Amino acid sequence: MRPGGPVELETRSEQTEFGWRDHLGFIGPLKAGTAARMEPKGEFPTGPAIGELLPDIVAPNHDGRMVDAHAERHDGPLVVVFYRSAVW
Repeated sequence: MRPGGPVELETRSEQTEFGWRDHLGFIGPLKAGTAARMEPKGEFPTGPAIGELLPDIVAPNHDGRMVDAHAERHDGPLVVVFYRSAVW
């Protein structure tokens, strides 16, 4: 529960050939308000432990430009944020 009381769930969605589209137009694998999306079960690793070497990563940045994490950090710190979709 969030501070200030319970949160009302948004459950409007429609099924499409690509998945479920919510009222904002985002498409996900499950219908909006489905408990599996809100309360995942099982283990969910968060990534390398502090001090553990980062695997080789070449991925698009927020502008779509390909970035080699090791080559471009120049031995400085690096923050990598992964998100699975805009539908939480």
